[in-house]
Parts: sequence; structure tokens; C-alpha cells
Amino acid sequence: MKYTGIINRDISAMVARTGHFDRIVISDAGFPIPAGVPCIDLSMGPNLPKVVDVLKMLTLELPIEQFWFANEIQPSADGRAKDLLEIMPKAECIPLPHAEFKKLAYGAVGVIRTGDYLAWGNVMVASGVAY
Repeated sequence: MKYTGIINRDISAMVARTGHFDRIVISDAGFPIPAGVPCIDLSMGPNLPKVVDVLKMLTLELPIEQFWFANEIQPSADGRAKDLLEIMPKAECIPLPHAEFKKLAYGAVGVIRTGDYLAWGNVMVASGVAY
């Protein structure tokens, strides 16, 4: 058992397998998981956990070089786009249409599904390097 960081063994294993530029999707509850892409389902109930909660933990163990989110979310009242920029201030931010986000998800090494109910609340991150 780990003392700190991500204690979910499946997420820890996914992070350990991730190489430079590999992508991981952290999805809301309604995101259509691409066929053939492994999914770790953390959803416990409405908004439990939220995408940003999982992302904050992921940034403790994974260097993030780039991230994508659906540009439909930018006018969101909850400030999700702002939250993403605050959590990953050094990563390149790439907003794109949700339809394109879904296509890009087919190349992800995995999806971490949350209980987040925010429409278009997904984020995809690309691994950087630790050096």
C-alpha cells in the first residue's frame, strides 16, 4: 500500500505505463467511452468525484505537457476552464470542439470516468517527461 499520492492501484498502473505524449482522458459521467480504450470507473454518485478532483491527484504523479478540453465549456458558469488552467499552468492548453475531443479519445491509453455531471466537463492530458 502506498503512503501518499494516488492509492488507486489501477490508476497508479496506468500512470506507470504512460510514456511521453501518451494521453489519458478524465471524463464526466456521460462521456461515451471509446471501444477498446481501457476505462477505470470511479463514479460513485452525482458529482462524486469531479473531474478536477481526479486531475489534481493525477498532477501529483504525472508530468502534464498538454491538455485538451471541449471549447463548448468556456462559457460555463462553474469556471471549469479557469480551474483547468490553474491546475496545469505550465501545460499547453488546446481547446477544441467536443466532437473532435471524442475522436482524439480513441488514441488514449485509458479513460478515468468520474461522476461529474458538468456537460462537456472532460479533460484529456498528454504526459510530459520527468526530466
